[in-house]
Amino acid sequence: MRPSPRAVYTSPSHPELIEFTPGDGPHSTQGKTTQISDVVIRAGGQDRDRPTHASDTYLGSLRAELTTLQDKINEFLTERMAEAKSHGTDSIDEIERKLLDEGHDEDSD
Repeated sequence: MRPSPRAVYTSPSHPELIEFTPGDGPHSTQGKTTQISDVVIRAGGQDRDRPTHASDTYLGSLRAELTTLQDKINEFLTERMAEAKSHGTDSIDEIERKLLDEGHDEDSD
């Protein structure tokens, strides 16, 4: 059995260790959290950067598992931001904001 990718999360405001794994599948390279927004799709936009389907190889499977893992992490961080916002606090670490903004720093643009 080949190993699957995993990610581990912890932060000062969330010290317990959380492990993310892709799970049993099915997995796809068509991520739920990495596509263009529904607003753009409804306006007729097309995702020109849409990834190709995963090949039936070890690397193709790994690529699909990584997409699933990325979706799980994005969903978790989005939920943490929503919780902080609903509590009227800014308790989410700056790194979480940067991850959800795909690393774009608005001050440096």
